[in-house]
Amino acid sequence: MEKEDMTKDTKKRFLILRKTAYVLFSICIFTFIIVESLIYYYGHKRYQYSYDVIVILGARLYGSVPSPSLQERLDRGHAYLLENEDALVVVTGGMGDGEDIPEAEAMKSYLLNKGIAEERILLENKSSNTFENIIFSKLVLKEHFPDFNFEQTKIGIVTNDYHVFRGVMMAKRFGLNAEGVPAKTPPTTLLKGYLREYFGVLKYIFIDR
Repeated sequence: MEKEDMTKDTKKRFLILRKTAYVLFSICIFTFIIVESLIYYYGHKRYQYSYDVIVILGARLYGSVPSPSLQERLDRGHAYLLENEDALVVVTGGMGDGEDIPEAEAMKSYLLNKGIAEERILLENKSSNTFENIIFSKLVLKEHFPDFNFEQTKIGIVTNDYHVFRGVMMAKRFGLNAEGVPAKTPPTTLLKGYLREYFGVLKYIFIDR
């Protein structure tokens, strides 16, 4: 009798665990679909490109050479600056593992070599993630322009398409009148970028406060 009761208890616990696992799995699938849909939508949304300032978010360097993801961001930012000669740019990114110089310095050098005037380029070279990219870029703008009006000045966040949603969400949280300027994502990082960004968005929503 006692053994039979233990068997019933074991079965009951198993059923509870199975239902719990099913609910958690369903929640994960649901949030994954919602978040990835938002990431894709904002990364491919058509914007009216008319910004006073663009902020190019940093990405990995190989020594001092931009990674394919960063190269796409730089190319997109450079194209915008050529089309909008009055716009300023903030290049943002510190020095990470395997990098010989801060990302922002490599980004600035690239734009200078492409003919963008130095007075149009503001540099932020201390940040180590997207969260800091946005905060420190805002501080750089305040430092150079004490009367800068963040509510009225239009700011474009230049990053790879999968990263636009989180980048703009952060920028708006810190009072920037921001929209995304999507750059292409290299095929070699496409799948990894979208998968990793799902966790990046959840981390921002629940942890980065």
